Formats: sequence, C-alpha cells, structure tokens
Amino acid sequence: MASGLNQSSDSDLMWGLRNAVESCNDVTKEDLYSDKFVDLLVNDSHVGHVRPDFARALLEHGSLNDDDGYVLFTRSGNNTICLDRENRYKSAEEKTRVVAELFEKMRELALIPGWRNEMFPVVSDAGEICMNVERATASLLGIKAFGVHVNGFVKKNSNVFLWVGTRSKDKQTFPGMLDHLSAGGLPAGMPPTLCAIKELSEEAGVPEKYSEKHVKSVSCVSYRMFYKECVKRDVLFCYDLELEEAFVPKPVDGEVESFELLPIEKVCEIIAFEPGRFKPNCVLVIIDFAIRKGIVTCDMPGYFELVKALRR
Repeated sequence: MASGLNQSSDSDLMWGLRNAVESCNDVTKEDLYSDKFVDLLVNDSHVGHVRPDFARALLEHGSLNDDDGYVLFTRSGNNTICLDRENRYKSAEEKTRVVAELFEKMRELALIPGWRNEMFPVVSDAGEICMNVERATASLLGIKAFGVHVNGFVKKNSNVFLWVGTRSKDKQTFPGMLDHLSAGGLPAGMPPTLCAIKELSEEAGVPEKYSEKHVKSVSCVSYRMFYKECVKRDVLFCYDLELEEAFVPKPVDGEVESFELLPIEKVCEIIAFEPGRFKPNCVLVIIDFAIRKGIVTCDMPGYFELVKALRR
C-alpha cells in the first residue's frame, strides 16, 4: 500500500482515523445554540458557552461586595448571560481581578473543582483577549482554550518513529492513556514556543538548549467536544522535534510514567483500531503529523474529509 500501513486496508484505516477525530468533535452547532448551553458575553463580545447550572451559579454569586453591590453577571436575553454589561471595568486587567475574586469565592463553595492556579486567556470570537481566568473554569465557561503538543520523532533510514508517552495513573485527567512526548495548556501571556520548550524539559527531560535549536512550529488543529457535560473548545499548536537515535526521554515531573518509541504506522493503527488508548486530543496532532510525513496520503479514501475534520 502507498502508505506502508500493511496490517489493514487503507479504507479501514481511514475509517478508524476519521472516527477518532470525530470523537473529539461530538458537539454540534445545534448543541451550542440549544438549551444545553447559555451564551457567555464579556460586554458585547461572545466568548463562550456555559452549562445552564453554572450560568445560574454565576448569576447567583456574581454580586461584588462593594458599597453599591454591583452585579458582575446579568442576564442578556433568554439564553445569554453577560459579564460587566455596563462596562464598569474598562481594562482586561480590571476584569481579571474582579472575576478572580468571584471565582475564589465559588471555589470555596465547591462550585469550581480541579483548581490549577494557572491563568488562561478569555478570547472573543473576534480574537480579542478580554481577560484571564483560572484554568479550571475554561471548560465550565466554554471558552476557547489553547495548548501546545510536541511530536518527538526519530528517523531511521526511510522510516519514522514516534515517541509515545504513557500518562501517570495518578493524573487528574485521562490517567494511564497514551500521549505525546510532551504537551500542556498554554498559560496566559506565554508564547507557544516557550511553552513547548518548557514542557519538553519538564515532562521528558529534553535539554532546553536542544529544544530551542530544533523544535519547529508546524501546524495547528482544533476541536469541540463534550467534557464532563461542558463544551471543550481547544486550539492546539503543533510542534515537531526530531531527536537523535541515542536520546531516550525520561519522565521528570511525574505526569508521564514511561516512554516508548513506535513506528508511526503502528501509532496510526492503534488510533484507528484501538479506540480509547490515546488521550483524545492527541490523535488530531498525530494524524496531522502522519499527513505531513506522507504516511496518510491524498490517494487514500476519505483524505479530504479527514484533513478538514482536524480544524473546527
């Protein structure tokens, strides 16, 4: 076969890859604009989709403890809530501060689980950064979140091998699943490449000087999926890092328990025929890598639909 994936037919493989991608895109436009979610505005800018129960919590607890009892979240139509509708807080920094006070209070009431002490930007549909919020609220608010994923690979003659990590069984999310060489959420204010270099060092022991010289920004993918009944809308910046054959990554921060070097063809087959083994969003980045490396080609059935599905 043209792809070199010799344990299955191209059509079966492409069907499995497409299913893996679609599993990350189970939220439809109809879902977003149904009674499953409430639109979230910051002033007049749309930023997210909130579960109705969390929207009620924002409205209930959204009064600030100042002299005039200003209400931070208000209803704006039947299925919309708005932050600071009166534009009392002019800057993103001011909005960040007052929302942080509210979310800390909601955390104490156990309304925001999984606190991370890390700030994510809130980006409007037009691309404006409106404020920053605690990372644990990203899916609760249904905001667009950003991350970096690094394909660590090795070339042996004409063959491509990918380093695959196994996530720690103690991880808060997706424990024990297969993962990239390194990946992580992109904190507010941090350039993506700097984040990629940091994650490579912390998760896989790749020296920063090596990453600074060799890591390459190559692509991005995006998806929209249900996560704990919330809508998770992520954009992932994709990086490639070619490593020397002698280098063996090692778990550093405990997020990954081991690494294994596998042929990219084998990795694609795991994704296609063993659903649930890889952390869901990793499959988009790996499939994008396989396309760029000529493992998945335009001669294979469903190629155009697969490429299109990687960016929602």
